[in-house]
Amino acid sequence: MSVRLDQSKGPSRVLPRSKLGCRTCKIRRVKCGEEKPSCVRCTSTGRKCEYEAKRPFSIISVIANPLPLSLSPNTNTVWRERRAFAYYFEYAATSIGGGLDVDFWRSVVPQVCRYEPAVWDAIITISALFESPQQCPRPLLQSRDNSTALTQNHQDALGWYSRSVSAVRQRIEQGSVDVFVGLISCVLFICIEAIQGNADGALQLYHQGVQLIITLRRQQAPGAAGKASLLEDTIIPIFVRLGTFALSIGRTPVTALLQDTEYALTEQFDSLKSAREAIVILAIDIPLFETTCTEHLSQPNVTHVPEEFNTRLFSLAARLRNWHTAFDKLMTALRAKDMLSLQQIGTSALLLSYHEMLYIMLYTCTSLSLTQFDAYLPNFQNIVEQCANAPKASVRSDGTQPPFTFELNVGLPLWFTSLRCREPRTRRAALALLHQAPSVQGFFQCSIWASVGQIVMELEESRAMEMNAAHYTQNLGALESTNGSIPGSELAPSSHSAHVDMGPRIPTALLIPEEVRIGPISGFRSMDGFPPGTTEADIAKWNRGPDQLFLRFSRNECGLAGNSYETVYEYVPLDF
Repeated sequence: MSVRLDQSKGPSRVLPRSKLGCRTCKIRRVKCGEEKPSCVRCTSTGRKCEYEAKRPFSIISVIANPLPLSLSPNTNTVWRERRAFAYYFEYAATSIGGGLDVDFWRSVVPQVCRYEPAVWDAIITISALFESPQQCPRPLLQSRDNSTALTQNHQDALGWYSRSVSAVRQRIEQGSVDVFVGLISCVLFICIEAIQGNADGALQLYHQGVQLIITLRRQQAPGAAGKASLLEDTIIPIFVRLGTFALSIGRTPVTALLQDTEYALTEQFDSLKSAREAIVILAIDIPLFETTCTEHLSQPNVTHVPEEFNTRLFSLAARLRNWHTAFDKLMTALRAKDMLSLQQIGTSALLLSYHEMLYIMLYTCTSLSLTQFDAYLPNFQNIVEQCANAPKASVRSDGTQPPFTFELNVGLPLWFTSLRCREPRTRRAALALLHQAPSVQGFFQCSIWASVGQIVMELEESRAMEMNAAHYTQNLGALESTNGSIPGSELAPSSHSAHVDMGPRIPTALLIPEEVRIGPISGFRSMDGFPPGTTEADIAKWNRGPDQLFLRFSRNECGLAGNSYETVYEYVPLDF
């Protein structure tokens, strides 16, 4: 979908108090954690917790409605649409939104679809793809000429998605589209493109959604409190969380949603939801700071960061430390009340894995040395442990994970661990968990992350063996019998603060010396242009076509004098 949007920037307001809290907290003018059936703030103070009655949304009314939302006269087509909606409501919506954001996917979106056919078509498209997650031959809107090769679900999805996009485009051309409906449609279209594995299409829609939010903020009229609350309390946080995925490949439109905002040090969380929103902001600020440091240190003859960088590091470290302190207090309070559900346990493990990732990232970003990561092995091990526990809340009846989730999940921490931890057993454990995680998280396919992580690991280990064959072969031989996997017993859950037992630690610096460690990586195709400093000659030896995807990676090669390193770039084709 292509939308021309206003590029101007207006005033920013970030995440005001939710309008969905209980009546008791509203009367007391305090922030409600929105836990159901009774919020933590009320129960902890002995108050009666009451929520305002909502008109219940009935899936039966949609399925049994004698006036079908579909415009098709074909009874079988109408039945398939209604069946898809039922599957979405009962199965897909819960997994897509995760445990903390079910209301948007199971309440807001279904309510809007009752009067917006484009939204109806989008959610039944999501349902069809979610139920049959096998990848289409190509993105849906490019598959019309090959529809006979698609399954029935994918053929349905093709028609529904095309109809939804056409309806939105027509409304835009007529100038009659409701901007909130347009934004909700954008969120749903991002889902559809992501489920298909079309990360580029999903990211393009994400950029458009950010620009639309900026436009909405400028146009927000007085008295539109309901829509303003939906925008600021629900939709913008979705885009901010998706921004953590965009940052992982160097795209940062999310910063436009956070302008003129300085976050105070957090002292207390009312709920896991508020703890998540706080860690998400840190998951934006710390990677941005890391990028700034890397760009500075990559300049010729630069070996240290300036003092103002250290000041920024200390500020971020204080915020991260305060987050962990407040999080510990919240978990202590929840345990004391015996209120921890399986979903809360999974969410807390996920948030801890992000904390460990950000901790490592922050304390290593002022140096380009790749061996410094070896000092953080306990943190990497804790990431693996927490990421082994987190998915237990979303496991399905057949023991598998859902094919797609739109929310934070274990993908990013495990991906980070697979690239930066060189201790062989911990690294392999991260890759094994990455293969077991929900297939698509945010914009990206975990299978691709895992495959690239495997390639990076094999490149580093094979070259290390060449450099120090005798020592490396002896130590690595014990790992070959696992074929890259880690026995399940080594990922058994343990206490909140303990670490997974990864077995005897092998001195990583001896196994993977600095010279063979791979630094920043990127992917490119020659048909799209070459990265700076890359030429046709760099990939000519592979004799591949212009649509071949290549991995570009850097490493620090030791100079002739032996006391300095020079960054060199290398390339390998990616075939998956």
